[in-house]
Amino acid sequence: MPSAPFDAGHVLRGLNLFRDIPDAPLKRLAASARRIHLSRGDALFHSGDVSQGLYVVSKGQVKVYARADNGQEKVIEVVSAPACLGGSLLLADVAGPSATVTRHVSHASALTESHLLLLPHADLVAELQADPRLAVKLLAEVSGRFNRLVRDIEAVTLHSAAQRVVGYLLRTSPQAATSACTVSLPASKGTIASLLSVTPEHFSRILHDLQSRGLIAVNRREIVIPDVERLAGCV
Repeated sequence: MPSAPFDAGHVLRGLNLFRDIPDAPLKRLAASARRIHLSRGDALFHSGDVSQGLYVVSKGQVKVYARADNGQEKVIEVVSAPACLGGSLLLADVAGPSATVTRHVSHASALTESHLLLLPHADLVAELQADPRLAVKLLAEVSGRFNRLVRDIEAVTLHSAAQRVVGYLLRTSPQAATSACTVSLPASKGTIASLLSVTPEHFSRILHDLQSRGLIAVNRREIVIPDVERLAGCV
């Protein structure tokens, strides 16, 4: 049976950013969108690259990271579909053209096979200028990402490694969970360790300690939490 034709508009409509915009601008954006396929490990962009527009991750996972001159990496965030990437770089041009070229300040690459749409910079800025409601929604999207990053910085600077791991497990658990639940780690333990600014070995030791205390049960990337409230009060 032949697969259904690809519908970029349907992909965009699935994101909160574009869910309520009128059909006409959605069709224009969908028509301008460029499809991108990444295999695991493929680079999406590098620090210093000129921003091409807004990336929409429709399938897979992309890690955003910093890299030192010696090759050491620090994962900043893991972006899982469906989600947007690169929105903050667009806002500077919404009020009018800028003489400064907007460049990425981090790297991004695929953690898994990933499918994305690139909404070209000029086309999206034109729609943002034409419809302030869309600009406000993008601002809310960027603000939410900024707040998450501030929370992560706070955790790294003020919390112990064990507190960071427990806090991450609780944030990743289902929102309504108050007793038992299962957390599926969205990436490898090494990637999560870098995200939390701990070494992979330290991350494994913390998980082992929590498991020995009966607070979690670990099965590869599946983390069973028998009692959410008990885990929350353990550190």
